[in-house]
Amino acid sequence: MSSIRKHAFRAVVDALKARGKTVAVVESTCGGLIQSSIQAVEGSSSVYYGGSVAYNTKRCKPILLNDEKLHASLTGANAADAASYKASKLDWTAKTASAYLDAMGTDYAVAEGGAAGPTFRPEGLETGFAAVAVAARGADGAVEIVRSTLVESAHAKREANMELFATSAARELLAAATANEGLDRRSQDRDDEAAVAAYKARPDCRYVVCDGGRALFSSETALALIDEAEALAFGIDDQSSGTTIAFLGLAGGAPLFAVNARAGLDDSRFRDTRTQAPFLSPTENQVALAATAIATWHRRSGFCSVDGGPAILQSAGHARKGSTSGALTFPRSDPAAIMAVSSRCNSKILLARSPRHPAGMMTTLAGFCEAGETLESAVAREVLEETGVVVDEGSVRYLKSQPWPFPQSCMLAFRATADASQPLVLDDELLEAKWWDRDSIRRACEVPGAVMRAEVAAAAFAADPTLEVLVPPKNVVARELIEAWLNEDD
Repeated sequence: MSSIRKHAFRAVVDALKARGKTVAVVESTCGGLIQSSIQAVEGSSSVYYGGSVAYNTKRCKPILLNDEKLHASLTGANAADAASYKASKLDWTAKTASAYLDAMGTDYAVAEGGAAGPTFRPEGLETGFAAVAVAARGADGAVEIVRSTLVESAHAKREANMELFATSAARELLAAATANEGLDRRSQDRDDEAAVAAYKARPDCRYVVCDGGRALFSSETALALIDEAEALAFGIDDQSSGTTIAFLGLAGGAPLFAVNARAGLDDSRFRDTRTQAPFLSPTENQVALAATAIATWHRRSGFCSVDGGPAILQSAGHARKGSTSGALTFPRSDPAAIMAVSSRCNSKILLARSPRHPAGMMTTLAGFCEAGETLESAVAREVLEETGVVVDEGSVRYLKSQPWPFPQSCMLAFRATADASQPLVLDDELLEAKWWDRDSIRRACEVPGAVMRAEVAAAAFAADPTLEVLVPPKNVVARELIEAWLNEDD
C-alpha cells in the first residue's frame, strides 16, 4: 500500500472511531481497494460494516441490493459521450450511496464508479475518472448526499488511477466525517486589529479560561465557553499587564479567545487539561489544547529574552515583541518522541509508570528530542536510558503526532521492536516497567473513565481486584499506540 493511501485511510478510521461513527462502501473502478485499505487499518472492524464491488455491470444486480433501479442506473450509464458518461456516474454513485446507507444502517456510505483505463468506451474519453459520493444521515434522520465529486486523472494508467481514486474516496469520507468540526485558526486575521475587534464584538464570541495547565470545564465532557462578562469574573483584564487574551480562531463559526485567569484560582470547575481533554468532543479537544498551549506560553514569556524588558503582545496574542530590542518571539512546540516498543515476536509490549501516574497506570515510554538529534535516535536513546533496553536496529518507524502543551511539546509517535529477554534497568524517571501480554492490556482497555486521575484509577482497582493494569484513556496518542499493537497479530 502506498504511504499516501495508507495515511489517508488511517486518518479516516481514526476520525470515525473518535466520533463513534460507521461506514459501508460500494465500489466499482477501484475493485475493492477502498475496502481493503480500510480493513488494513488496525481496529477498523469497529467502524467498517462491509461493502461490495460492483464490477461486472450486467451481472452485479444481487450486489446492488437486488435493487432494479440501482442496477438500471448503472447499466444505463454507457452514454454516447464522455460528459454524459461522467454525469451518469455521478448520478449512480449518489443513488447507490444513499441506498446502501439505508440498507446497512451505517452513519456513512461511500459509492465509487468510473473508468480507470487503459481503454475507454464512450467517445472522447481518453483519461481515467471516478465519481465519488458520500451519503450521511441529517439531523432529522433523513439520508442525504454530503459529498459528491468527480476525480479526473491526467492519464490512462489503470493501477495508478485505482490508487488515485481510492485515496480520493478516503479524503471525501474524512471531509464528511469532520465537516463543521475543528478549530479554524484564522491565522490570516491575527494582524488585522479591526478584524479581531469585530470578532470580540460579536454576540456569539466566547472565552476559554485557563489557569496554568488547567482549563475551565462546564462538565466532565465539556469546556466552559463563556462570554466576556463571565470571563471578567475571573479577574481577566486584557488591559492589565498580568493577564493575556489570545484569539484562537473560529469553532462552529463562533469566535473563540483564550484568556489567563488569576493564578491559582480555587475553583473546582478548573480541570487538568492533560487528564480531562481526551473526554471532550474532537473540536473542543482541539480548542482546549490550543488554549492551554497559548496561555501557558504567555505565562512563561512576559519578558524579552534579548533585552530583558517587558514583551508586548502582538498578532492577537500569538507573538510578543521586546519593548527595547523589538525582537519577536512566538509560541513553540518542543519535539518529543513517544514509542510503543514490542517484543520481536510481537506478543508483548513494554509499558512503564512514572511518578506523575497513579498506581497501576502504565503507559508507553516517551522523551524529548535533544538538540542536533534525529527523532529515531531519540527513540532508541530514551528507551535505553529509561529501561536499559536496546531497540532493534532499523525497527523505529513513525506513525503520527499529537499536540501536548504540558508545557509546550508536540508528541511524535513511533513503533519499535526489541529483544524482550533483556533485563530491565530503570532510571530515576520511572517507578516501574514491565513487558505485558495482550490479555492483560485488552482488559485494561475495557476500563472507562479518566483513569489518569488517582481517584478514578483507585476506584477501578477497587471495583475489580483481579485487574492487573490500567492504560491511558482513548483519544490520546499513547492509547492509540497501545491499541494499534493490540490489534496486530503475534
